[in-house]
Amino acid sequence: MDTPPDLPELYAEVIVDSFANVHGGRKQSEALLYFANLGAHYQFDSGLFLTGELWLTDNQSISDIVGDEQGISSIEASEAGLHIGQLAVGFESQSVSVLLGVYDINYYFDVLESANLFVHSAFGMGSVFGISGPNGPSTYPQPGLTGRVGYRWDNHFLQVAMADGEPGDPLFYYHTASQEEKRINLMLVGEYNYETDNSKIIAGWWGYNDDSVVLENAGTANGKNTGVYLRGEYNFNPGSHSNNFTLFSRIGTGASKFNFFDEFYSVGITMNSDLISIADEQMGLAIAHARTSDKRMPQYGSAETALELTYSLAFHNGFTLQPSLQWIGSPGAAKGASDAIICGLRFSWSAP
Repeated sequence: MDTPPDLPELYAEVIVDSFANVHGGRKQSEALLYFANLGAHYQFDSGLFLTGELWLTDNQSISDIVGDEQGISSIEASEAGLHIGQLAVGFESQSVSVLLGVYDINYYFDVLESANLFVHSAFGMGSVFGISGPNGPSTYPQPGLTGRVGYRWDNHFLQVAMADGEPGDPLFYYHTASQEEKRINLMLVGEYNYETDNSKIIAGWWGYNDDSVVLENAGTANGKNTGVYLRGEYNFNPGSHSNNFTLFSRIGTGASKFNFFDEFYSVGITMNSDLISIADEQMGLAIAHARTSDKRMPQYGSAETALELTYSLAFHNGFTLQPSLQWIGSPGAAKGASDAIICGLRFSWSAP
C-alpha cells in the first residue's frame, strides 16, 4: 500500500490587473480585475497523485470597455465568486501520464511558456480554439470534466483528451445540454510535441461532436466544428550577447460555419533583460491577428488585431510587477470601430 507524504504540496497565486483605455474603443475608462488561486498537490510513491485548485474571480471587464473579442486580460472572467478550478486524480511515470477530473485543458494543450509572458489572452490559447464551442472549450474560467492520456518517448510527446464540450455552471460544473435536445456535446483534442534543448514544435487538432450551434448567417450546419493549430518557439543567443531571446509563433484555423474567428496568426519575441538589475526581468513584443469567418454578419469587418509590449520584473520574494501597452486594431472586428490603446499594470504574487 502506498505511503503518502505527511503533507500535500500547497501553492497560491494572486493576480491584479489595472487597465486604462486611453484612446478609441467604446469609451475611455478604467477597469480593475483580480484573480486568486489556492492549490494543493498530493503525490504518492507509485506515481498516483491528487490535485485541486480553488479560484476566486471577479466580473469586472476591460473588454466591455474596449469592445474587443479576443480578450485584453487573461484573467478576465464573466462570473464573480469562488469556483472549483481543478479537482482531479492522475498518474505519471517516465513515459505515461493520465489525468481525470475537472481542470483547465490549457494547462496541457496549446500552451508555450514563452508566450505566457503576455497579458493578452490570445497569446495563451489561440483565439479560434479559445472561443470555440457554444460556451467555450473546457478552460478558464469554466473548466469541465476532462480525461487526458499522454505518452512520451525520446524528444516526442503525444497526448489526447476528451472534455465536456459545453462547460456549465462555474461553481458546480454540471453538464449543460446543447441547443438540440438529447445531444451530448463532447470536445476532443489531440496534440503532438517535439522538443529539443532550444526549440519546441506543437501540432494539434480539436473538434466537437455537436453540430447544432452555427453562426447566425451560416445557414444549415454541414459537417462538424473542428480546427487545427501549429505553434513553435526557438531560443537563441545572438553572438556574444548576454541576453537570451525566444521567438515564438502560432497559426490556427477552425470551421467557418461555427466560429466567428476562423483563422488566427501570432508571432512574438521575448528576451531576458538587465535594464534595472533589481529583479529577474523579461521584455516581450507580440502581435495576434484573428480573421473573421466569411459567414459573419454584415456589420462585422474582416479581422481584429492585438499588439502588446510588456516588461516583467519578477522579484525573489514571489512578487512580480508587469507594465504593458496594448494596441487593439478594429476591436470586436466591428466595421468603423476605433482602434484602441490600453495601458496596463499587472501585479502578481505566488508561493512557494
